[in-house]
Amino acid sequence: MEAAIMRDSENLVEKEQLDHSKCCILQVSDLISNQLHVDKDHARQPVEPLHKNNQHFEDDPYAYAHPHMIVHGSVQAIRDTYVTVKQHNSESADCAKQPSKKPLWSLDTINIPYTHLIYALGSHMPDPLRRDSVSKQHGVEWMQRNQQRIRESHDVVIIGGGALGVEMACDIASLYKQKGEPKNVTLIHSRKQLLPIFDPRIHEVAYKHLKDLGVNVVLGHRLATAEGCPLGSTVRKVATTDPSNVSKDAMEAVAGSSRQRIRTTLGLELECDLLLMCTGQQPNSEIMAEFSPASVNPSTRLVRVLPSLQVMISEDEEATSQPFSVVPPCVDCDCFLDRKAEGASRTFDENGVIPPHFQNIYAIGDVADAFGALNAGFQAWFMADIAAENILRDILHVKSTTDPENNKLDDSEPVPLTSFKPGPPLLKLALGLHKLVTQGAPEPDESLPGKPIRPTIAVKEDSEDMDIELTWKYMALADPSNMHA
Repeated sequence: MEAAIMRDSENLVEKEQLDHSKCCILQVSDLISNQLHVDKDHARQPVEPLHKNNQHFEDDPYAYAHPHMIVHGSVQAIRDTYVTVKQHNSESADCAKQPSKKPLWSLDTINIPYTHLIYALGSHMPDPLRRDSVSKQHGVEWMQRNQQRIRESHDVVIIGGGALGVEMACDIASLYKQKGEPKNVTLIHSRKQLLPIFDPRIHEVAYKHLKDLGVNVVLGHRLATAEGCPLGSTVRKVATTDPSNVSKDAMEAVAGSSRQRIRTTLGLELECDLLLMCTGQQPNSEIMAEFSPASVNPSTRLVRVLPSLQVMISEDEEATSQPFSVVPPCVDCDCFLDRKAEGASRTFDENGVIPPHFQNIYAIGDVADAFGALNAGFQAWFMADIAAENILRDILHVKSTTDPENNKLDDSEPVPLTSFKPGPPLLKLALGLHKLVTQGAPEPDESLPGKPIRPTIAVKEDSEDMDIELTWKYMALADPSNMHA
């Protein structure tokens, strides 16, 4: 795991989010010229006028402004026509620099109006792996603290046999085995197959590699932390060797760094110095649920969407009521995977009846209930393409943006929207420092009679940083010169 954190700490890119406020809505030009903190690389710059003789352009210095802007901050709320954002200024984003004086007043919280909105707030890991960093420096420091925790721990228990749990176990075991300081690593998974949403051959490769690294793999056991789990968890608290460390909240015990005794629902008891919860990501849907409770599925906390990725307004009587806890009722539970997979079978009326929905609000990525789509960057990338295409069609009132001039629609014609279809599950799984296994798109398997269609599985040698520089260059279009800074 430390290697995974080390890789992330070297490659963490400063998070940038759009933001908005509860004061009056201001003109963007006023915000820029006065209080809005704008990334200098993305600030609006005047351009050469196309029509110099047009008086309107001469009166408006922002008529030729760059159309894009990045605001670094946290979204506080969504309204029908604007979003409220609390900005992160340069001082708050840099923990090493604290402002010596506070201004008499400042406009840190603003409202940004919109005609179209894409909700892409993603998901978060459970404690103690949840990270709320607002800058690269904060993220690196968080990772370094966790590296220190791992170095100081001998007995490490990891809960969850998905991609993160397997990578954590392999990285910790291989790194400290290489150093000649082997850790006692145990991986507990509630099912009989590791990475159950992928091809069984992935399980076979991962399981063998874990065993070769000396990891104790326990399958079919569930950590007993939650009461009322439909799959059998009945114990309310996790006991520690020191009774004074037992918290009223079981999650505090799980996330604590003191030595702990854990118990599974099948009666297995272990002690550990460090307990890492890798039980899956939870969607960041709270803000959408506050804006439109009927748009969030109460069982998965995913935002309901149409194939166009427009946010639905469900007529379901069980629509979530607010507020709901960010901690799911089952702490160690992969029910979420099953419930998300149910979305793959969702269909809509073939007679053209479209359920109630927002015309101008879209949801993409991990937070969207997008027909069983895997929580993965490439799926979010495809969703972003669909949402952007549909928004542009709506703005330009065209059939397609491929050739908008020849695809114009009459004012009375409805805009046809394109649909998102999830791609096949793809995987690039690190198995320690220098090896990985991949699952590619399905192809005919030449090695079997009848050539059945199966995902392609390959085990490869890999660089320690997984060639992350390529991601900086070709996907983020970022300068990698300070990647290791």
